[in-house]
Amino acid sequence: MTTTEDRVLAKPAELCCIKGSIHSGEQKGTIESINGVDTYVSRPSPENANNNVILYFPDAFGLYINSFLIMDSLAACGYLVLGVDYFLGDAILKYSKTPLNDPNFDFQAWKGKHMKSSHEIGERWVKDVKAIYGKDDKTKFACVGYCWGAQSVCKQLSKDGICKAGAVAHPSFMMESHIYGVEEPIFFSVPNTDTLFSPESRSRTIEILTERNKDFNLQIFSKVTHGFAARAFLEDPYERWAKEQSFRSFVDWFDHWLSKESA
Repeated sequence: MTTTEDRVLAKPAELCCIKGSIHSGEQKGTIESINGVDTYVSRPSPENANNNVILYFPDAFGLYINSFLIMDSLAACGYLVLGVDYFLGDAILKYSKTPLNDPNFDFQAWKGKHMKSSHEIGERWVKDVKAIYGKDDKTKFACVGYCWGAQSVCKQLSKDGICKAGAVAHPSFMMESHIYGVEEPIFFSVPNTDTLFSPESRSRTIEILTERNKDFNLQIFSKVTHGFAARAFLEDPYERWAKEQSFRSFVDWFDHWLSKESA
């Protein structure tokens, strides 16, 4: 596939990516530095640990309470979870808790600043993570990305990546070349209406993966919007259910593909 033929599947992040609710709760993990990059580390209990690692690639809000709670929930399922701050302390919440309605926050300028560098930082971080946590041959890696993190997930599922399974919720910044590069099982969780990832793009994604005989699943929820799997309005029973169902599906996906029988 040549560069001139590469087409957009999920558009770059837009204002829909900064909508949604900031959740509340008490984080259980810690922020640690991996070669200068802040990393949220959430560890499973010793009796529940499965010896596998999930790499977490966050949305534009970066490492914040919503991400912490998701990562802690993944850790409760037996995984060591590592979340990268590929914005290097410059995520959206540094500027505003309500960026969509904040006239002083320039989302387009912020996006342009991080569009390329964040993915490059993420790739370097993965190499450092592998050097630290990949010494045991029995350890397997999976990855999950929300919106901004979709591209990173695809790269870690390519022949140059380290992950054996991956999952993406409401992607952005995803090209056909990213899907053509996917070699390992991938799961998508998306809303039925999304200006960034249209029905036509969903169909094209399925078409590429099917043509290449890859393992995949695509889960579609009605009546939710872009960001639902990370920033749902939890007081809405259906939105809360959709968010929780998406999470459970990701865990089931990882459990299956990283199990001894499926590895």
